[in-house]
Amino acid sequence: MGTFNINITAVGGHGCDRKTQEGGKLYGRCKRMDCPDCLAHEFVQQLAQRGFFSNQPADATLTHWPGSPDQVIDDLLKNERRTGHF
Repeated sequence: MGTFNINITAVGGHGCDRKTQEGGKLYGRCKRMDCPDCLAHEFVQQLAQRGFFSNQPADATLTHWPGSPDQVIDDLLKNERRTGHF
């Protein structure tokens, strides 16, 4: 078996947990059905439950404002803010 990569670029509705600072856990998720942050986190959790992240290297991130100086990166496997803040 080999690795695979899923890339999605979309606009709007992101950043439901804006209080968490860099390195902090993302406990403030809104859990709304139309929230991209929550949908992405749930998708990654479903993949993890099925063993897709059991082999290293494994990575799953959500990047807000990619490429900008203000970008914020959430680690969806560790459920924490990797870099940046809102």
